[in-house]
Amino acid sequence: MKRLFRTLFAAGSSRAVPPLVIGFFFILYIVVAFFTDETLITLIAFTRRSLILGAILALIPLNSAFRMIRETITFLGMRGALSGKTDKGVMGMFDEVVELSVPATTPELVNRLAAAGYKTRRSDNYLAAWRGISNFPVRLLFLAGTFCLFTGILITTTSRSSFRQMVVEGEPFPTPNGNGGMVERITLEDSQGYVLRRNLTMEVATTGSGSGKRKFGLYPPSRYSGTFVYPRYLGLAGQLRFTAPDMPAGYEKLCYLNIYPPGKEENVVIPGSPYRIIFSVPEPENLSERYSSYMSDKISFRFKLLMGKDQLFTGTMTEGVEFVRDGFHLALPDVRRLVVTDFIKDDGVLFIWWAALLFAAAAVLWLPIRGIFPRREMLFRFGQGVTTACSFAEGEARKHAGVFHEMLDLVDLKRDERRGMREES
Repeated sequence: MKRLFRTLFAAGSSRAVPPLVIGFFFILYIVVAFFTDETLITLIAFTRRSLILGAILALIPLNSAFRMIRETITFLGMRGALSGKTDKGVMGMFDEVVELSVPATTPELVNRLAAAGYKTRRSDNYLAAWRGISNFPVRLLFLAGTFCLFTGILITTTSRSSFRQMVVEGEPFPTPNGNGGMVERITLEDSQGYVLRRNLTMEVATTGSGSGKRKFGLYPPSRYSGTFVYPRYLGLAGQLRFTAPDMPAGYEKLCYLNIYPPGKEENVVIPGSPYRIIFSVPEPENLSERYSSYMSDKISFRFKLLMGKDQLFTGTMTEGVEFVRDGFHLALPDVRRLVVTDFIKDDGVLFIWWAALLFAAAAVLWLPIRGIFPRREMLFRFGQGVTTACSFAEGEARKHAGVFHEMLDLVDLKRDERRGMREES
């Protein structure tokens, strides 16, 4: 049973697992590309529906977890060996292991190693030497980042859900659970930052345990009631009133007009009649003022009235002012700002953000440790007439190997001196 567990652990913690899994999905991506133009969307849909594909993708975070365990075991084993507590199973962790059939002269080795900048620890049967800082924390951060990244991808691929709603001033905030409070105000302002040119803010009077006021902007995305709030497009909601000569009863309804940026058109079909109205916002002469009308107190609209495919007439109208022509009456007495918003439930995003932070921390730590303070270690264990010398380096390996072999030459020199003394006697 232990052998089976060790075999599975060795396979699961192999460095070959991530390239094999990524290669598998890359080949699958190429195959899917022969049958559809929406390759990535189709592949994600396959992975979401297939338990086998999901399990294959889960091998990467599982491999990262196993490698973190293996790295920790190796690190603790190396520390135990350098402290003289244990030597069981640690010789294979070193880069180079040499056995010499002669006991070493500890004081001379200590002096030489100290001269080379190594700290030492010794006892009757071992001598440990080291310098620099171990990059074990960096490796652990990198593996933790890999675990979070692919866990996030797995969760996003298999469980992400989204729906699009209109967030309108004066209307309830349309959260999935229906208790989002009331939208009090929507504002669009010029930004003083370096990333976005404008700031969009949706002010909501929330209800429930977290009652109060919340503001939802463009970036970073806010999270509310378990979903991320992503504003997508600007628009206007207007209470449309329309009458025609052959429609004495008229028509009245709240219409959602996704008509920004200016020039974009939105169709409103009058049910039970051949009429259709196309609304748009006039484009300003100065392109820098394209969105100024969005925050205007009185918004002007351009419209086209169609009967079937025939255009009857066009015109402009202002909020609160009725347009009258040839028996047609058209008015938007109440216009409010709206934002077309995506509400996305995706817990995988949190893992991906954590991955970004962990990768950034690993990069910041790795550069000075690897470039200035790389870890280098030596271990000499003394037995009955035998010295076992071990070497390990995470950086500046050639320089470290030179010092290590210098120590081996010193041990050989002492062996030759002892041999000569015996021959003389």
